[in-house]
Amino acid sequence: MIGGVAASLLAASPAVATAAPNTPTAATTLTKPMSMAAANGRLFVSDGNTVAVLGTDGTTQKSLTGMFGARDVLASTDGAKVYVALSQADAIAVIDTTTLSEVARYSTSPCPVHLAVAGARLFYGAGCANDWKGSIGSVDAATGTDPQTVATDQMYTAPFLGGAVSTLVAGVPGISSGPLTTFAVSGSSATELAAINTGGFLGGVSVSPDGTKVASAAGSPYQLSQFNATTLAAAGTFTTDPYPRDVEYSHDGTMLGGGIDSAYGTNGNVVAFNIATGTQVLKGIAHPKAAYNRPDVVPGTLTWSADGSRLYTLLEDAGNGDARYYLAAGFGTIPAPAATTTRLRLAPPTKPGAKVGATATVPGHPGVPVRFVRTGPAGTATVTATTNGAGVASVRIAAPSGGTITAYYDGDDLNIASSAKATFKTVTRAAAKVSGQYKKVHGVAYFHSKADVAVKLSVSSPVPGRKVSVLLQSRYGRAWKTVQTKRFALDRAGAAYVGFSRATQRVGYRFTVKFAGDAYGTPSSATTMTVVIG
Repeated sequence: MIGGVAASLLAASPAVATAAPNTPTAATTLTKPMSMAAANGRLFVSDGNTVAVLGTDGTTQKSLTGMFGARDVLASTDGAKVYVALSQADAIAVIDTTTLSEVARYSTSPCPVHLAVAGARLFYGAGCANDWKGSIGSVDAATGTDPQTVATDQMYTAPFLGGAVSTLVAGVPGISSGPLTTFAVSGSSATELAAINTGGFLGGVSVSPDGTKVASAAGSPYQLSQFNATTLAAAGTFTTDPYPRDVEYSHDGTMLGGGIDSAYGTNGNVVAFNIATGTQVLKGIAHPKAAYNRPDVVPGTLTWSADGSRLYTLLEDAGNGDARYYLAAGFGTIPAPAATTTRLRLAPPTKPGAKVGATATVPGHPGVPVRFVRTGPAGTATVTATTNGAGVASVRIAAPSGGTITAYYDGDDLNIASSAKATFKTVTRAAAKVSGQYKKVHGVAYFHSKADVAVKLSVSSPVPGRKVSVLLQSRYGRAWKTVQTKRFALDRAGAAYVGFSRATQRVGYRFTVKFAGDAYGTPSSATTMTVVIG
């Protein structure tokens, strides 16, 4: 008998103070934005070796190539031109904002990075590395001629610049002291006015339109700081959440905008303050996906529209190691999110050990991430894919056992999340193997004693608690007759071990394991070789 062993461009209307509202965002096609300026109703963005011209809805209207190492983008005061620092071309490109074409290129010293206009001069902060060789140079803003160098203390790297009227401010990034220096510009010369250490890693600087104030954003303290341009005496602070990364005065000088690299807090990640009263008039929480926290503000991309009714910035969502860049198309009342549908089709495994294929369709939503989550006795696994132009995403997922695949489209501020799920089974393989001390003759295992017989029965793709039927059969002539059937629970490895409690000598026996199938696997069976005792 048988025995057994047991995973922004923000458009804001900052005239009215609000609680921190969600701000709708939209994806861009940008790949490596560094700076942005609003001019002539468009947005000009340095993006690798190009300058992308965006509409205020974030769509790319034109890409200007040959802008090698494009860094700071700066609009002229009248918005007719945009200057672009070309850090790998030792030059500044001048772009006409009406024709959207390059109209001039000014030569500079090596590695220009940051830009500002003060007086009639176009200043550039230069530096090829973090090697204490940062410098400031300038050219005539209209012609690119008359190159000059500004006398400064030693600078760790290319300094941030801001300018207005006859005031120039320089802030050195990358060091904890956060050095800030102001200069008076007269003709082609710049004379130092004051210098302080702000005590925080600088993220950006700005000069008020009348040239009397300067502002800075730094990792600490958590505020936008304002200073008197002539003396750099403190002239106001504006509390934010951690961590301020960018700062910009509005064109009329009444508001101070900030970009905050904050994943939490109630004050928003894109903010604006009324300078006269200190009141926060914009508390924008910009995030492109409802399932995500706030993405990072891209430093250098904060810019105001000409009329001061919009504050723009780009947002970087680096989830899953794949950076994506977003902008918000409006502020105020967010449109009611639209319903979405996710459909899921599975291609079950066709052989033991094969993966399960999953294809999700989110109609009308190309380029969005879909999370495929496998659940079941083997645990949870997540694979993420992006839909193609038809809104389809496909993956293959390891399937140690059967279970459920759920496809999640997380939605965003304008689209309601949706999901779909389906179950699958793995193809199982049963096995029955005789072991112990025996002699094999013509495919028959001869044992000296029934105690020497050990049989391992198993089913692939194990599921805890799975049961099988074991049949002990004896041979009568050429036929096999079942003499006993018994149920066994498999262990976590999908195996059970059986032997004889008693057996007739010189009679052929065999063991057959039968798995009837369950919610996680298909049926399978296997039979041992013939066993003879004595």
